[in-house]
Amino acid sequence: MKPATEITAAANRAAAEYFPWQDRADYVDVDRGFIAGFADGLLRDSEGRIQYDQRPLDYITDDAPVPESVHPSLWRQSQLIKRSGLYKVVDGLYQVRLGAHLTFVDAPDGLVIIDTGTGVGLAKAALELFRAELGNDKPVVAVIYTHTHADHFGGVKGVVDEADVAAGRVPIIAPGTIESFDKHAFGENLIAGNAMLRRMGYTFGGLLPQCDCGRVTMGLAAGSEEIGTDMSYLSPTDPITRTGEVRTLGGWTFEFLYAPDTEAPEEMHIWIPEIKALTCAENANHSMHNIQTIRGARTRDARNFARYLDETLVRWGDQAEVHFGPHSWPVWGNQNVVSFLEGQRDMYKFIHDQALRLANQGLDPLEAAEIVELPDALGKKWFNRYYHGGLHHNVRGVFHKELGFWDGDPATIYPLLPQDNAERHVDLIGADRILAEGRKALGAGDYRWAVQILHHLVFADPDNAEARELQADAYEQLGYQAEVPQYRAIFLTAALELREGIQERGAVTADVPDVVSAIPIDLFFDYLAIHVVGAKAADVDIRINFTFTDCDAEWTMWVRNGVLNARPGHVADVRTTLTGTRIAMAALQHPAAARAAIENGDLRIEGDPTQLLALAALLEPFDPDFAIVTPGRQTGD
Repeated sequence: MKPATEITAAANRAAAEYFPWQDRADYVDVDRGFIAGFADGLLRDSEGRIQYDQRPLDYITDDAPVPESVHPSLWRQSQLIKRSGLYKVVDGLYQVRLGAHLTFVDAPDGLVIIDTGTGVGLAKAALELFRAELGNDKPVVAVIYTHTHADHFGGVKGVVDEADVAAGRVPIIAPGTIESFDKHAFGENLIAGNAMLRRMGYTFGGLLPQCDCGRVTMGLAAGSEEIGTDMSYLSPTDPITRTGEVRTLGGWTFEFLYAPDTEAPEEMHIWIPEIKALTCAENANHSMHNIQTIRGARTRDARNFARYLDETLVRWGDQAEVHFGPHSWPVWGNQNVVSFLEGQRDMYKFIHDQALRLANQGLDPLEAAEIVELPDALGKKWFNRYYHGGLHHNVRGVFHKELGFWDGDPATIYPLLPQDNAERHVDLIGADRILAEGRKALGAGDYRWAVQILHHLVFADPDNAEARELQADAYEQLGYQAEVPQYRAIFLTAALELREGIQERGAVTADVPDVVSAIPIDLFFDYLAIHVVGAKAADVDIRINFTFTDCDAEWTMWVRNGVLNARPGHVADVRTTLTGTRIAMAALQHPAAARAAIENGDLRIEGDPTQLLALAALLEPFDPDFAIVTPGRQTGD
């Protein structure tokens, strides 16, 4: 990695002039209620295994000067968000702050845990820390999932026994119907999971070193090392499907505001009147959130963010004394809570309204994104800065939500493939002239132009070492200037892979047995269907009965007209029946794993095995390390 150029250093110094540096309240609030940290920067469970390592962030200190290679606003946020440990929010409310926090409500008759972090070991260690430091041995009487993202339910089996949930002794409360929550919890990360996980390697900086020329923090979360991949899942048992529903848990009142189609497809806000504590889950943060996630997910509704935050203010705004969230530090004092929620509400509504105003004036998404700026009354509030979402891509996200993918320019409705387009530009302009223009743009600090002009040559001739290095240099400087940590990570990862090739480290996966075993059956077949190569399946006729032994379900699957379909129930006119658990059935997408499952008895075949072989021949495995900054497969066959 190369250092910041003087042009980048000057740009970051100039950017700093906008911000209200005299406002230091967050530095006080972030440490308020601190009880205990992690010995030597490591959170260990009771068996001594490391579950969380905050040491990579030790170089970020409150008195450290802003590096030239980091945007000053992102550096400030990183100084704050790096904090981790056990904190008291108010009497009866505690948090273990990690990448995603676990919140412990110490109600009179037991513990209510709100969100469970990413993995079993991490959640278990957090609960052990809470109990050890506070001497609290109350039973866990309920678990609440605030929304359908894995970092909020993945640790559930670390804090509650599955048998207690199954017996009804410990409810799991979550927004939406049980079927909807299950489907969204898996669907977002499964159906497009391979593409999303590869993109996450870019957006979250998992491929980068943790330093001031690499990944600093993730802005909304510390981005320290969470060890292990022991994600778990238990379906909700007590759904919240309308605003105003109330539960008594551990002797205290929990009132819910149902807020679907916001930061997650299913989400809710929670009010605990006995301690005047409120959470809006990830609909209110010390950061702008994403309307369009760059990692990949369905576009969110900015208007709904604003609508439900305002409804929250109407219901509880005159009573709330603290707002606590799942990723950053709380806000204390009624006036501060109201100001915080109003500021977040108005920020999202401003983005929504101004994007659509410009759309209706005929601007395209990119033109609008270049124009829209938050007014100082919103933009100079630290909690509205771009530490997860970014204003530029959120404006474009509103267009996508309301108008779809087309930007309105006829030239883009049926464009050439990127590599074909690049080759024609190089043929027209010439490689030497493109290189010369790239060098000139770099020298002038015109890094966006450098990236775009050199993109033609890199895609036309990926082996052109000078083009790759020049484009990497431009991406790197763009990363150093980015306030949005995801922009920074994308640009720096692009530079890394242009210089060193595709990186395989830092991969994230949800393909773990506990998750696979909970997948709804219809989603299982949806996932199998997207592996079918349509051209190969165009003329086949395959029909197989499936018996799932772990959930006592019978389904029929058939492939015809290039499409895999499935429906509940067996049919008589099949030659093959396959029996096994969902985990065993998941092996079907990998021929070698499927053969092993059959040989060891995990999958049992009745009837004609050639039907299964014919199905396996139609399925295409996904490459987890596909190319991004250089051309990859574009034909889809």
